Amino acid sequence: MNLFKRKFQDERVTIEQNKIYREIYLLIYLICLGSVIYKFSSFGIEIQHVVTETIIFLVAGIYYGIRSTQKGLFSSEVEMHDNRSKWSYQTKNIVYAVIFGGLIALFFGFNSAFRYADSTPQAVSYFFITFGATMMFYIPFLVVFLVVSYSIAKSRSDKVIEKQLEDEEE
Repeated sequence: MNLFKRKFQDERVTIEQNKIYREIYLLIYLICLGSVIYKFSSFGIEIQHVVTETIIFLVAGIYYGIRSTQKGLFSSEVEMHDNRSKWSYQTKNIVYAVIFGGLIALFFGFNSAFRYADSTPQAVSYFFITFGATMMFYIPFLVVFLVVSYSIAKSRSDKVIEKQLEDEEE
């Protein structure tokens, strides 16, 4: 029963297939993004209209992260990134978390100011209260989440690479 026997393939064919898969992946992402933009413009900004697209975005990203860690690619990707960029991968993650947390805080601040305030001074007050509370909650949460997930993925990927090197030596 050689159901899972690996067949040898031409490396050029494999590289070209991977390019096609990458293009398909990008195309699916763009279609989902277009769908999200269309639904937000047609039905308003409500998450219930874009649940499927959100699941596709999250599952694809999580799957890629898990598989690249299992294959030992994550450490190599981080090393290549750190060699060609002046900011390390982890520093960029922290900056992205702060920016994303700030954008969420701005959105929530403006939302509460426009929806719930009866006067301009009350709108300013609601904005700053909501903005500050959101910043205090989301930025530390996102930074800790990204740093911890990065550290776990990096250490597991390093272990996979070490195991692969040990297997090659034997």
